[in-house]
Amino acid sequence: MLHSHNKKAFSLIEVIIAASILSVTVFWVYKLIWENAKLINNSWNYLQLNTLFPALEECMKSKPMSIYPNSWTIKFNFWSDLNWCEISIPTSTGVTIDNIEYILEWKIIDNQSPEYIDWELKIEWDWVGTSTGTFKLIK
Repeated sequence: MLHSHNKKAFSLIEVIIAASILSVTVFWVYKLIWENAKLINNSWNYLQLNTLFPALEECMKSKPMSIYPNSWTIKFNFWSDLNWCEISIPTSTGVTIDNIEYILEWKIIDNQSPEYIDWELKIEWDWVGTSTGTFKLIK
């Protein structure tokens, strides 16, 4: 005669398999959250870097054309409120905003036209790298 045993508990193998599946699942959820936080932080860093381009252009517009050399790279600093800038050639260390130091530069690409000057703008930060853009300054 066969006796049937009623299982009232999990076997050790079932517990080990369930714990392994749970561990892997928790690990992947944690990794996804960490990657998402990193992505959000990098997006904020790139946004911060790219919002400096309009300030750089406004600084360039506010200076008289006579101060611009023909081909030098010019660096400049903002004061903390971004409302005032100063130009230095080329010993500036950069501008610090929210405890982050940026190096902001511009370089003349084309100065032959009597109506405008073409510039290459460069903003550099160690964590993000270098971002460049162009700007046409009407004389």
